[in-house]
This record gives sequence, C-alpha cells and structure tokens, in this order.
Amino acid sequence: MNLYQKMWSVMELNGDSVMVSDNKQGVDRVKKERNHYAFFMESSSIEYEVQRNCDLTEVGYWLDNKAYGIAMPFS
Repeated sequence: MNLYQKMWSVMELNGDSVMVSDNKQGVDRVKKERNHYAFFMESSSIEYEVQRNCDLTEVGYWLDNKAYGIAMPFS
C-alpha cells in the first residue's frame, strides 16, 4: 500500500473526527489545533490563505497537478 492509500485509510477510518465540510473549517481547525491537524487543500486556495495568514504554512509538494481555464463571453 502506498503512502496516499495509507493516509486515505486513516482518514476513512476516523471519518467525522478528521474530515471537515469545507476549506474554511479546515483552515480554522489547523489554526486551532496547531501541530496536531493538517488539511489538504487545492493549491490556489492554500496559496491565498498562506499569503493572508502568517499562522499558516504550506508543507510538502502538490499531490496532483491539473491545468484549468476560464471561459468568458466575447464582447
């Protein structure tokens, strides 16, 4: 079993005690439970949060890399 499978197994096993509903809850919990809770977040969102809150730190590497675009009507 690879590292990500192990992490998911622990998260799945502990369900409600480790999962949160949204990014705000995750960020709040990280700040409240310093050194005892980590939260996985999409890279753009974590960069935004880290820039605005010096209590937060991005650790490690991205788990995945996806490109996206934004479509807008031509005017």
